[in-house]
Amino acid sequence: MLAAARRLLTSFLMALVMAFGMVGGLVALGAAPAQACTCAQAAGAGADSLMERIKDADAVFTGTVASSTRSEGTGADAVVSITNEVVLDRVYKGQIDDVDQTVLTTQRTQATCGLGQLQVDSRYVFVVASDSTVEGAWADDGCSGTRAATSALIAEVQGVLGKGRSATPAPAPEPAVLTDADTSAPTSLSRAAAPGLALVLVGFLGLILVGRLNARR
Repeated sequence: MLAAARRLLTSFLMALVMAFGMVGGLVALGAAPAQACTCAQAAGAGADSLMERIKDADAVFTGTVASSTRSEGTGADAVVSITNEVVLDRVYKGQIDDVDQTVLTTQRTQATCGLGQLQVDSRYVFVVASDSTVEGAWADDGCSGTRAATSALIAEVQGVLGKGRSATPAPAPEPAVLTDADTSAPTSLSRAAAPGLALVLVGFLGLILVGRLNARR
């Protein structure tokens, strides 16, 4: 009877241990963090660094977000597109001739590393690629390297790309004012000298008149 009791107690303890093990496994499984988004690395050593992404970017510039609007997609797998209108102040890389530029971003999810909706009136360093869906627009999928503009980040960018140039084009030079040239015929020598000769003649006649008056006296 004692042996039977021991066997029963042993079986109970083993069942209890197994139960706790299963519960612990379920808790651990439920507590596992969701897989974070990852950005594909470019080829080459250190290619995942910001400086490498700056070198690979189609354009790099600084600017302030003027507006940011969301475009909701349709369907379970639809990507939420965000259109950010940016006013540039300095260009470090890329053929850009206008201070007003459009930068497209996407919503950040567990699967994608989108930047989400940028903060209006905030200044960013944009590290972007040309967008194939919207003509003249730039895009950052969250992996290009766009970040809030800080003095340290701008110093890093300038260390790679130099001081850049102002995004505001230089003012056009004022047009030259042309005056019509005097095309009239030049005054002849005789006409130019006539007034002087007349004065000489008047003076000479005056001397003769005075001489005659003195002779009569």
